[in-house]
Amino acid sequence: MKKYKRRQQIAWFSFLAPAMFIFCLVVAVPFLQGIGIAFTDWNGLSKDSNFIGLTNLKYLVEDSQTRNAVKNTLWYTVITCVGVNLLALAITVGLDSKVWGKRFLRSVMFLPIITSLVIAAFVWGRIYSDIFPVNFGLASPLTSTTLVIPGIALMCIWRDTGLAMVIYNAGIQSVPEELKEAARIDGANAVQTFWNVTFPLLAPAFTTCVTLWLGYGLKIFDYPSVATNGGPGKASETVAIFVYNHFFANNRAGYGQMAAIVMLIMVVLITGITTRLLRRREVQL
Repeated sequence: MKKYKRRQQIAWFSFLAPAMFIFCLVVAVPFLQGIGIAFTDWNGLSKDSNFIGLTNLKYLVEDSQTRNAVKNTLWYTVITCVGVNLLALAITVGLDSKVWGKRFLRSVMFLPIITSLVIAAFVWGRIYSDIFPVNFGLASPLTSTTLVIPGIALMCIWRDTGLAMVIYNAGIQSVPEELKEAARIDGANAVQTFWNVTFPLLAPAFTTCVTLWLGYGLKIFDYPSVATNGGPGKASETVAIFVYNHFFANNRAGYGQMAAIVMLIMVVLITGITTRLLRRREVQL
């Protein structure tokens, strides 16, 4: 019996081995190498480098561009996380009622997610530059230092709301109709029924969506890179673009790698703490 179990475990592991090998080759090994690079002055090109300890971290803390990138990233994350979740939740609740053609409407709402990030950013860039000035008399937000982050965030909200809607829809379908009916019998109106019955049972879906878009926002690179390349000036430079610029464009691989490690820690801490707090408020049936 023990031999059979051992053979079964070996067979299961053999299915995982190719994926684990690729993961180690592509992710784990470069990550461990990157930790060593973060404590050197390597320029990314030469074979030689010098160990400089925490000097890169010191410069990173003192660098005003670091604070600017963190501010832009957090501002973008707040807008997208709040916008995507509120809009997706509102659409889900609205289509949960007896609306004609709601399956078709759900499909239409989901369509933007199949668009690639690069194409979405390019199309919205053209909309801002060509349609806004001609049809609305408004300048492109991508040219404004104050509106560029909200303008880029709108691209994410347009594209990602459909995915969040699917997650919320799966959660709302699991809410027993008997609980809603009991609330209505007790005299609760639609708002009271949603807030006291539906929303508490949507907590797992809410936790999932908030955590996902927190993570997406904190490591965002595609939208600002394609739409503005961090401009105008440094108004839309995120932490991920900051890391890329220093690692590749500025030939400061050690400094860029230290910034990447700090970004990783920031993402893990913020998403981990948020998930832990939201999990405590979940209601299980």
